Amino acid sequence: MVEEAEAVRMVDRANFAQKEVKNKPGKRYAFYGEEIRRKLIAEMSVKDRMQEGLDNEEFVVYMQPKIGVKDGTVKAAEALVRWEVPGKGLLSPGFFIPVLEKNHFIGKVDRYVFEKVCIWFRERMEKGETVVPVSVNVSKIQFYSPDFIPVYAGIKKKYEIPDKMLEIELTESVAFEHEEYLLQIVRELHENGFLCSLDDFGTGYSSLGLLKYLPIDVLKLDGVFFRVSVDVKREQTILKYIINMVKQLHISTVAEGVEREEQVEFLKSVDCDLIQGFVFYRPMPIREFEKVLAANRKEKRQI
Repeated sequence: MVEEAEAVRMVDRANFAQKEVKNKPGKRYAFYGEEIRRKLIAEMSVKDRMQEGLDNEEFVVYMQPKIGVKDGTVKAAEALVRWEVPGKGLLSPGFFIPVLEKNHFIGKVDRYVFEKVCIWFRERMEKGETVVPVSVNVSKIQFYSPDFIPVYAGIKKKYEIPDKMLEIELTESVAFEHEEYLLQIVRELHENGFLCSLDDFGTGYSSLGLLKYLPIDVLKLDGVFFRVSVDVKREQTILKYIINMVKQLHISTVAEGVEREEQVEFLKSVDCDLIQGFVFYRPMPIREFEKVLAANRKEKRQI
């Protein structure tokens, strides 16, 4: 029995090491060691506390403002999730979100965040406070759920959120898996008063052919366009013509991951609509975002 148990542990460790090289081009092998062991323990801790964390409302909503290029004011925001673990502080979303996805729990967190956003809207509107459109992320698991639209539309109706104040962000990778289904989803979301955006445009799946048939409202240009480039001029030419083309399709553009002032100036020159990035604001707790909205109402930011 002891030898059998040890054999099982060895197989498990080999599997964990294998996962370290899966889908990583150029990496063909890995050895199970202390680093993999620590990562495994941390992942198991997240898995064991997922439901407890949700029940205790440890997942919190952060907002990242989207700034209007023309006048420098906050025009919209994206809702992001953070996990505040008692005694440990905030977990990195880059760590816990893949664990939630792997364990098919991300859909519950998606819905939780969406409802929190709707509650925030309702409270603000009842007080007569300023609100701006907010986009929420939808995971692939949630997207393919048969009750996705009925549930989201039901929550929107419950809190009496006006049409076109909530934007559903869809990743373009989904479009390549099932184009007809994506088109159907976008149509139904529009029928229920949602805006739709195509997220991560430029990360590898990009095809301008998507825009030919997909009636999205917003195109989000991924931060990959705004990292250090070996040929900035070439990159800017591509961006210029993408932005110009989608404008003629009546699609708004949001530049994500913008970190430098010269990038702001370029985006202003090519008439991009919104900028979302550290150059202006990092993601922040909702109460801080409310202060930004209050200040935004008093004075316009010059860019």
